[in-house]
Amino acid sequence: MKITIADLKNLSKFSLASGNAVIPFISFLYLGDDNLFSLKSFSVFSGSLFMAMASQAFNQVIEWKQDKLMTRTCNRPIPIQRLTRLQGGLIGFAFYAASNVLMYNCLPTNALAINNLIFFSYLGIYTTLKTRSPINTLIGAVIGALPVVLGAACVSNDSLYNLGMWGNFGFMFSWQINHFYGIYWKYQKDYLRAGFKMINDSAVASRHMKMCLAINGLSWFGTASQHSQPELKFISCISGLLSLYFWNYRAIKLFEVDPSKNANYLKKASYNFFLVYYTLLLMDIGIKRYQKQQNH
Repeated sequence: MKITIADLKNLSKFSLASGNAVIPFISFLYLGDDNLFSLKSFSVFSGSLFMAMASQAFNQVIEWKQDKLMTRTCNRPIPIQRLTRLQGGLIGFAFYAASNVLMYNCLPTNALAINNLIFFSYLGIYTTLKTRSPINTLIGAVIGALPVVLGAACVSNDSLYNLGMWGNFGFMFSWQINHFYGIYWKYQKDYLRAGFKMINDSAVASRHMKMCLAINGLSWFGTASQHSQPELKFISCISGLLSLYFWNYRAIKLFEVDPSKNANYLKKASYNFFLVYYTLLLMDIGIKRYQKQQNH
């Protein structure tokens, strides 16, 4: 059977992988001063993208039986036999090799190491734990926040100690908890049918999200304190307070009333929360680069 572009996009979850690649790229731009269209910038984004695509491809090779049982994943290329597991693995390896070649030739060794750490942690720890322990959600959130560190490592070792970078890391970690619980409680029957071990006590899930609410607040204001302009710091703090209330605290309270009914709101609220945070971060990046251009 001929492999199509659609098969490759579905196997690698291209849209999701692109979103994953944006995180280290923004972290790289936030902490560094490389030209947006430099070879190094291209390598950061492309290397991150190919590794994310490889992760998703191998994940589907590993979880093809579970995918077959879930309504939301049963039409992926391997369950419907558009691709064999061998083909999926070979395609995943090609993406993995491309990522490593790009990063090895153009970026610091630490960046290459962290990129591989994310890959092997995602497949070896998170994917394995999904069928064994509910702790997988918290572990997955840590691994999902590591792309922020990857972006910093692409700049320099000193960037790994930047307060704004760790604010971004804390934000990504805590954001993923709300986001995933929104997905999980919306498709809970699907996950249970596939045999995934998740937290099914809504009170426990709510407790996790409330703890992450505190982490989100500290992370948001930690990042805001590092913005270049006083006006942007003020706007970021006000936006943070409003976002924390409307798209975090309120979403959690609604979830507590009826988890299944309000899970979709929790998921959508997480997207709005994410969008505001990263819009402010991109504004700061743009201001700093404009000022640098003017000074030259």
